[in-house]
Amino acid sequence: MHFYRNFGALMKICLKIPAWLTAAAVACSIGAAAAGETARPMDNSTGQVFTLGEVVVEGERDTISKVTTVDTIKKETIDLNTATNVADALKSVPGVTMAIGSRNEKMLTVRGFTARYIPVFYDGIPVSIPYDGYVDLGKLPTGPVSQITLSKGISSALYGSNTMGGVLNIISRKPEKKFEADFDTQWSEGSRWDTNVNIGSRLGKFYFMGTYGYTDQDAFVLSEHHHNDLNQSGHYRANSYIDNENTYNFKFGFLPADGQEYAVGFNRVKGGWGLPPEEGTIAPKYWRFTDWEKSTYYFIGDTKLADTLQLKTRLYRDEAYNELDSYDDDTYTIQDSPSSFHSTYDDHTVGGSATLSSTYFNNNTIGLSFHLKDDVHKEQDDYGYKWERFETKTYSYGLEDDIRLTDKLSLVVGASYDKQVPWYANGGQLRRNEEAFNPQAGVNYAAAENTILHASVGKKSRFPSLKELYSNLLGTNIANPNLKSERALNYEAGIEQRLPGNTTLKFNLFYNDISDYIVSREISFKVNQYINIGKTSFKGFEINLQSGCLRDNDFQIHYTWLHAEDRSPNRTSNHLEYQPKHNLYISDQYTINRYLSVFCALTLNSERYYQDSDDYMNWDKVSGFCTMDMKLIAKLTKYFTLEAGARNLFDEDYSYSHGFPQAGRTFFTIVRGKLW
Repeated sequence: MHFYRNFGALMKICLKIPAWLTAAAVACSIGAAAAGETARPMDNSTGQVFTLGEVVVEGERDTISKVTTVDTIKKETIDLNTATNVADALKSVPGVTMAIGSRNEKMLTVRGFTARYIPVFYDGIPVSIPYDGYVDLGKLPTGPVSQITLSKGISSALYGSNTMGGVLNIISRKPEKKFEADFDTQWSEGSRWDTNVNIGSRLGKFYFMGTYGYTDQDAFVLSEHHHNDLNQSGHYRANSYIDNENTYNFKFGFLPADGQEYAVGFNRVKGGWGLPPEEGTIAPKYWRFTDWEKSTYYFIGDTKLADTLQLKTRLYRDEAYNELDSYDDDTYTIQDSPSSFHSTYDDHTVGGSATLSSTYFNNNTIGLSFHLKDDVHKEQDDYGYKWERFETKTYSYGLEDDIRLTDKLSLVVGASYDKQVPWYANGGQLRRNEEAFNPQAGVNYAAAENTILHASVGKKSRFPSLKELYSNLLGTNIANPNLKSERALNYEAGIEQRLPGNTTLKFNLFYNDISDYIVSREISFKVNQYINIGKTSFKGFEINLQSGCLRDNDFQIHYTWLHAEDRSPNRTSNHLEYQPKHNLYISDQYTINRYLSVFCALTLNSERYYQDSDDYMNWDKVSGFCTMDMKLIAKLTKYFTLEAGARNLFDEDYSYSHGFPQAGRTFFTIVRGKLW
């Protein structure tokens, strides 16, 4: 790590912070305008949580979110962390680490589970791409978001299939006034612009919410300590541009009567971006996503059938389209060599779900769910090539009973039955159907007025993706339609202790025992195949302290210890790729006065192991790192704030994946406002 040596860089920072000083001077000159306001920076967002988008509504009668760990990130926290996308918003959550690799996509790892084990929902609508089960969270802006919930361990059985590592649900906003509007615009080094505009209206029984977002970037800045290797020259990262990424979100809602609400909506992201080549390799990939689009059309309804019976329905179509171009060299203009191509993916998912909730029996909330997804992947490997098509259908039936045994003791039991039905494999032989039965249970006990205990255990599973089953990955992979489903037993136990001084301490132990784990292995020279390697495990603990005991400070510190181990009988090593053992996060918001506050956040990750791409028997390490972000927040008026700061303040040179360095110290300025 270079963290300690970088304190010397503080002198250089003093030459680059006129925006900070401007923010302070302006804020201190408008004291009369903000008289009587609290010292905390304002929440510029409009609207409230769109409860139709929740699958599990947290509350007194909700036990499933109390027998396992559910982290909720509110809009105020998202803005405080200067998170312009969902991936960055989750970096402050215990047990979460970032991963950015060769495709320049932001993926998360949660307690050892990579993104393919954590389905992503937007207002309860699944948006993971059918081909590989991933979605680039860096392409989902936070402008239209009211909150994000991350469920770990045994997430609710009502979510459906493939929830082996947890569930991520992104929930949008809902207007509550006749007219609401807010905006934010951010400039960062590298000529990056991030802008969001939100407009909403609630008129009687009808409401409307619309969002427009825009992102554009020339390139991100590398650390001054970075030593360029092959395929990288200069201070700006090669081919790290973002090209006119536009986001549109629209929602229309109707509330005809008490207990009834219906909404239709449309979400769309369209843009393009470069994939920086791997440093140091003699065979770099000169790739660009020249077009990347994701669109979702949906209907959500909540119907009160009786005083104790509620039905929530969802219908949706989710589309993903992209064009990936590979070029001969770093001019990105010629596609004549055998390694160059123009690859097109065209995916869509059509599906629906119904969840019936009953409180007919005293102290019981019973939920029944049904999910159906039809996933289709189409691809064309190059100009003039034939299109290939693959399709699979997934069914899920869920049952969950939330039982309040006493005022202090609650129990939740549930199960899901999931089934994957191969439907079409480009004219080839179909694999057999896959089925999984996943029971689970948990208990929550209020041992004392300020002490809450919980424990849970559950079986979870994940069906292989279309990519793992059938893709040849442009000739570098051999299909394996005989892959088995992955299965896991997830255990968790924890305590939440409320302490004096507005302080909360949480401690959670977790253990995940996984069978038939799927990895990509080299089976001949430069040719891989997805295989089941046997058993792996993720075990560790999280400790999280949040406190306001110090005057004018809001403080958080959390630490995660993770031991990820390959336990398969034919393993060549105990390591699993890119799993840091130690993850530390510390943040503090210090309020100087009613106009000014300072926010700092420190992130530390230990080293990560990875397999040598030229020799799968050899394992190497990506160095650990420590970064700090800092900003000054100036409350200009009741409706406007100005922020200025730096990400990676001490200019740490670091990587999440071998050969892909991340941004060095990057200065930014943000203006936020709300109007109504």
